[in-house]
Amino acid sequence: MDTLEVKKLTPDERRNHILDIAYEAFIRDGYAGTSMSRIAARLGGSKTTLYNYFSTKKELFVAVADRESTRLFDHIFTVGEGAGDFRATVVEMTRRLLTAMLEDDIIASHRLIVAESGRFPEVGHAAFEMALQRGVMRLTGRFRRAIASGEMLANPQLAAEQLLDLICGNLHRQRLWNVISEVGAATIAAEAERIANTFLAAFGNDALSRAARSGI
Repeated sequence: MDTLEVKKLTPDERRNHILDIAYEAFIRDGYAGTSMSRIAARLGGSKTTLYNYFSTKKELFVAVADRESTRLFDHIFTVGEGAGDFRATVVEMTRRLLTAMLEDDIIASHRLIVAESGRFPEVGHAAFEMALQRGVMRLTGRFRRAIASGEMLANPQLAAEQLLDLICGNLHRQRLWNVISEVGAATIAAEAERIANTFLAAFGNDALSRAARSGI
């Protein structure tokens, strides 16, 4: 996008354009290798345009993490309540989360966080607050309603943390460590069923727990 095109953007569109460029830069060059000067050059304008929106690289990284995690969780939590049984909802949420966690961009983001957070704690802090904690909060709200309706018998925050731990297990680690380069939809669906059964065996009501244990 050239300078003339950027000037035609609304403030919100221009901010999103900056975030698009910054996201690509962080993934490609890492946190240390990304500079405000390079991002400004990619924008095709002056540094003033960039600094009008974000005063530091840390602030820009946090904004990128905020936007990307919001997009991810808005998609995952569109699973309707009341449209099916609770087990089906857990399986579908798990499948969506697992699918997202195995995507190239998410894997690249996780590798970035692991590689950079030792030298730059702000990277780890932003990822923890914007991604992990946000996911726990969204799941906790969903599980609190499930407990109120009698579908779960558990501490909702603990249940949320445990589900995310299960999802970040087997397939995600293999993908993260480059043991496997891609995972098919059928494999993801089978893993989502396995994770849901393990989760519901521990946190579901008596009927769901018994049914889940028989499927493990």
